[in-house]
Amino acid sequence: MAINLLNIQPHKVSRDLSGYITFIYGPPKTGKTTLATQMPNALLLAFERGYNAIPGIIAQDVNTWGEMKQVYRELKKPEVQAVYKTIVVDTVDIAADLCQKYICNQLGIDNMGDGGWGTNSWSKYKKEFEEIFRGLTMMGYAVVFISHSKTSTEKDQNGKEYTVTKPATQSSAL
Repeated sequence: MAINLLNIQPHKVSRDLSGYITFIYGPPKTGKTTLATQMPNALLLAFERGYNAIPGIIAQDVNTWGEMKQVYRELKKPEVQAVYKTIVVDTVDIAADLCQKYICNQLGIDNMGDGGWGTNSWSKYKKEFEEIFRGLTMMGYAVVFISHSKTSTEKDQNGKEYTVTKPATQSSAL
């Protein structure tokens, strides 16, 4: 295919979030799940059961990474894709922990750092985690990650203290 720079059309921004990942974090009980499940045709993947007091939510409890892989296989089906447009992961913190536990079990180790360079556990975890969630966006789902927040006091280079609020999830899941 020949490149012709005179035939380039302006990019049009989609009005929906299909194929995008959104990240919501904040203190417990501030409406993160309620907000996320208001997205079009939302399916809540409940890694924690904080949704019990919210009416009308369609939720699938996920207790192991093996269950997440089963959900992923289901979400590939065209008839399922016709029903759901948004996948809400509540919380990404727990999803990441379950994925790490899954990798540790596969490698026969207790902790991600136990195998040394030989097991390559962190790269296997990253590949596994990204394969699932990037795969969902490639299928056209909007994916919304929910995390709790943590607040800490830090100091700048002059020793002045300030408050920082950031996601509670480990950086390896971001």
